[in-house]
Amino acid sequence: LAQAQVFIYENDPINYTVVDLRDTVKVYKNKNKVKYVQREVSGVIESSLSEAILQQGVDYNVTHNLANVYAWTIDFSRLQKNDRFKIIYNEKYINDTVYAGAEPIEAAYFQHNGKPIYAFAYENDSLRSIVDYFDENANNLRRTFLRMPVEYGRLSSRYNLKRRIKYYGYKLRPHKGTDYAAPIGTPIMATADGTVVESTRRGGNGKYVKIRHNGTYSTQYLHMKAQNVKKGQFVRQGDVIGWIGMTGNTGGPHVCYRFWKNGRQVDPLKEELPQAEPLHDSLKEDYFTYISTYKEQLDCIIYPKVLLENEEDLLTLNQENGTE
Repeated sequence: LAQAQVFIYENDPINYTVVDLRDTVKVYKNKNKVKYVQREVSGVIESSLSEAILQQGVDYNVTHNLANVYAWTIDFSRLQKNDRFKIIYNEKYINDTVYAGAEPIEAAYFQHNGKPIYAFAYENDSLRSIVDYFDENANNLRRTFLRMPVEYGRLSSRYNLKRRIKYYGYKLRPHKGTDYAAPIGTPIMATADGTVVESTRRGGNGKYVKIRHNGTYSTQYLHMKAQNVKKGQFVRQGDVIGWIGMTGNTGGPHVCYRFWKNGRQVDPLKEELPQAEPLHDSLKEDYFTYISTYKEQLDCIIYPKVLLENEEDLLTLNQENGTE
C-alpha cells in the first residue's frame, strides 16, 4: 500500500511549507524563485480611479497602493473627470508566467484639478526602514492626518455653521462634521496616530469613537455599525477603528467625521495639515539624483488612447507632459 512521503502546502503563490515524512519527520519553509517585471500604467479618470485602472487588467491592489500614496494630498471622493495618473511599479511572476502580485509603487504622477503631484518612494530612515513618498522638490507627501477616514467614501455633507434644514422649519442647525457616505460595513480608519478616549454609544451620535492625537488635535467618528477599538487603546494612522453604519440620527449609511483643534471643532478640509517628517538634508543630493531617471520615465509615459474622446485630446494631454 502506497503511503504519502511528502506534503507540500502552498501558503501563497510564493511561499510554501514542506512536511517530509521520510525517515524522521521534517518541516521546513521555502520560496519559489520570483521574477520582477517593471510595469508602467497610465489612465484618465472617466468615473472612478478603480475603473480607470482595472479596465487595463491591472491588479486591484495597485489602485489601493496609489490611493495610499496620495491619501494625504488628494481627496479621492472628489476626483474630477479628466484627472489623470501615471504609475511605475514591479509585478512578481513565478516561472515567468504565474502572476504573484504587485510590489509597492516606485514612482507616480497624479494631476488633480489641474495640479500635478509627483511621488517617489525613498527610504527616509534606514535605521527603521521607513519609506515615504516625496515630490520632485523633496517635500514629504505624507501628512500627520489622512484627508478622509474612509478609502473611497463620497463626500455627502460638508462642515457648515450656517446650515438650515427644511424639516426643522429652516431653523439654524450648524453641521460641525464632514460626512462621507459609503456602504454599511465599510472600514473606518483612524486619520492619525492617537489614543482612544471614547468608544461608546450616545444619543444622536450613535456608536462612535473619539481619538486624542496630541495636545492640539482630536477626531471623532460617528454613526458606526460597530467599534473595533476600546477606550485607552493606542491606534496608528490607517488602523480600522470601526465600520460604517446607521446608528443614531442618520438618514443613510455614512460616517460623520469631526475634527477638533485646540478644543474647537473646525473644518478639516480647510485646515493646513502639518507635514510628516521631512527628508533629511543629508539625503537630498542623493534623492535628486535617484529620482531624475524616474521623473524622466514618468514624463515619457503616454496616456491610453482608448480612454480619451478623440485624438486631439490625446495629443493635448501628452504634450502637457512633454511627450508626443
